[in-house]
Amino acid sequence: MLHAEDLDHRAADAAIAEARRRWGPAGAVSVADNFPRARRLVGELRGGRFWIRGRGATWEAAFADADARTVRASRRKAAH
Repeated sequence: MLHAEDLDHRAADAAIAEARRRWGPAGAVSVADNFPRARRLVGELRGGRFWIRGRGATWEAAFADADARTVRASRRKAAH
């Protein structure tokens, strides 16, 4: 389990700022206990639900995953 003291609050604040830059006011971050190797989640908080755009062991990895998912999704759509 991840405890509050395990988080670098400055890094979390920077991640929140990056999420809002990417996805507007709905941009958000979260930490999940059910993903032991990829606990940092980035995405959008809409209608009371958190929509995961990326996840990783670090905030940087989570945003890189979000970028990769966007690229894969655009390629998948273009192939149809």
